Amino acid sequence: MSDRKARLTITVDPRLSAYAEQLVEEGKAPSVSAVFNDAMEARIQRERRQRRLWKEAAERADPGK
Repeated sequence: MSDRKARLTITVDPRLSAYAEQLVEEGKAPSVSAVFNDAMEARIQRERRQRRLWKEAAERADPGK
C-alpha cells in the first residue's frame, strides 16, 4: 500500500461537517481532511482493540461450558 493519500469525495451529515470545520477554525486540527483521517484511524484502533479483547476472552473460555 502506498503512503500517498487518496482523493475521495464523501457526503457527510451537516453537523459532522460543521464540527470538523469548527475544529479547524479553533486551531485544533490542521484541516477538515485531518479531522476525518483521525476519526477513521480512531475507528480502526477501536475495532482492533475489540477483536483483541474478544480473542483473549475466547482463549480464556472453558470449552466444556
